[in-house]
Parts: sequence; structure tokens; C-alpha cells
Amino acid sequence: MAIALAARIAKNGFQTVMWSERPGVVASINDEHRHPHHFTSYTLPNELSATESSERALNGARLVIMAVKSERVAETARLARDSFHRGSVMLSATKGVEIETYRFMSSVIREELKSDKVGIISGPNITTDIMEDAPTAILVAAEDVDVIKAGRGHLESNSLKVFGSTDLKGIEALSVVKNIVAIAAGLAINLGDNARSYVISLGLSEIQALAKRLGARPESSGGLADIGEVFLSSTSKHSRNHMIGVDIANGAKLPDLLAALEAANETAEGVNAVFASKKLAEIAGIEMPLAECVYQILYDGSPATETLRSFLSEKRAAKWLTASAA
Repeated sequence: MAIALAARIAKNGFQTVMWSERPGVVASINDEHRHPHHFTSYTLPNELSATESSERALNGARLVIMAVKSERVAETARLARDSFHRGSVMLSATKGVEIETYRFMSSVIREELKSDKVGIISGPNITTDIMEDAPTAILVAAEDVDVIKAGRGHLESNSLKVFGSTDLKGIEALSVVKNIVAIAAGLAINLGDNARSYVISLGLSEIQALAKRLGARPESSGGLADIGEVFLSSTSKHSRNHMIGVDIANGAKLPDLLAALEAANETAEGVNAVFASKKLAEIAGIEMPLAECVYQILYDGSPATETLRSFLSEKRAAKWLTASAA
């Protein structure tokens, strides 16, 4: 995500600096205008450079986008604190939960950065499409409209439309928990298309119920943050969360999949979201049966296809579907 967003902003004519701790990445971007690991065939704009120095990356920056693994967001925000200009804006492209505290990323950044100029990037955004300038719509959510304006002003183009919402809490809840649905849809890969559709419908109902209990506004449901994200992440082969589910359904082990992602410096935030789902449901005072089922498969070692098939036959599976049987 980081390289795609950086390239988009640079294409819009802004001098853009990527901060990376890996010298090889920095050298490749600066010397060859290519990322050595992601989208290696793409020539990056001249307006995009890279540095190992957080101070240089943040110097004079009006917009900063955080695109790191959720477990590193707090640390990265603390590192950025001293160099972050008080009038600048920070957006999180990380859709995750801090496992130790169950904080969403905007809360982590706000508290560690000591700034209220914080928002998130939500909505369906497969990075390949952004790199190829394919028609894409994303959502910038923030309580401060100036944060939304900054995001739109830097990111929007003829191919990338940026919508805004001041319902930060609601949009973030929808965006984070949708990753659980993506994994669940992947786990259903061997149960047929009808079952996958059922799983996605159940999951969408669950995340909307959770978001509502966490304070989401009614108008935040039914748009890019839930339907758009769930549709894309639950069906696309480019969705790491979806493919985690597919691979587990086909016999792969979660530790092996996570090790492969780590080696590629990638992550599937849905795995942490599944782990956190029990606590999030407890905080919201609701049950999340599908999330519980996915937890059993990922963390308790229950067989994927058999466990999901059994779950879908239970009446409680339809708890949050508006058309569920009495």
C-alpha cells in the first residue's frame, strides 16, 4: 500500500518522500526509480524519493501516511513525534487493531503522536489497481474536516476518487472487522458459491452490528467502508486476508502462512482482528458467531471446511441477518 499511495501522490505533482528502514529499498527507489520488492516492473515518478531518516521524511511534510504493520504503528508514531509538524496531517493506511490494548489505529496514532490531526484511509483499494491508474474510490475518515481535505487534495486524481466522512470511529470499526469476513469467505472456498455468499452476508451483518454498538452513524453503513471493502477483500485473489482463508481451507497451517508473509514484509491484518474479535464483541456487548467460528479454525485448530459447514447449519449463524428465521 505504501508504494502505491506514494506513487499516486507523486504523480499528482507533489514532492514525496518515503521513509524506509531498509537501505536496499531506499537505494533502489532513489537510483533506479523502482521498488526492489513490490511492483518491480513499474517506473516510479521522479517526484518520489526515499530516505532512512524519519527527520528528513517528515521535514516540511503537510501530509504523512502511515502504512506499517499494526504492531509497529505505536512505535512508528513515537519515532515521528518530534519531527512531526503540528500543523501537518497524518492518515493511517493500516486497518488493524493493537492487540495489547484493542485500540484502533487512529487512536494509537493520536495518543502516541500527541496530535488530533489524524484520520484513516478506508474503502476498497487493491494496490495494483492504484498503480495502474484503474478507476478506484477510497474514503478518508477523520473528525476534522481539514484532515479530509488534505487527504483529498493530495490523493485525488482522474482515476482515484476520494470521498470523506467525519464518522471516524464508525468507519474504522467497519474497515477493521471486514478483514475477518475476508478470511471467512476464503475458508468457505470448498463449500460452493452459495455458502460463500451466505458467509459474506453473515459477516457484513456482524460488522455492521458491531460498528453500530461502537457508535457508528447509520449513514456510514452501506458504502465503501463496509459493502465496498467486504466485496473486494472477500473475493479478490489480491486480498491477503482472503487468500489466508483459502490456503487454510486447502490444508495450509497458519504459522507457515504468517512466516511467508513476514519474509515478504507483508501482513494480513485480519488475523489480528480475528484474535481481537472476542474482546471487541465483549466491549460492544454483542455476539459475533461468525468471528467466533473463524477464531476456532485459526487459533484452536478446528478443521476449516467441516467447522464452517457445521456452523452454517446452526440457527445462531443468522443472528444478525435482518431476514433471519425466527
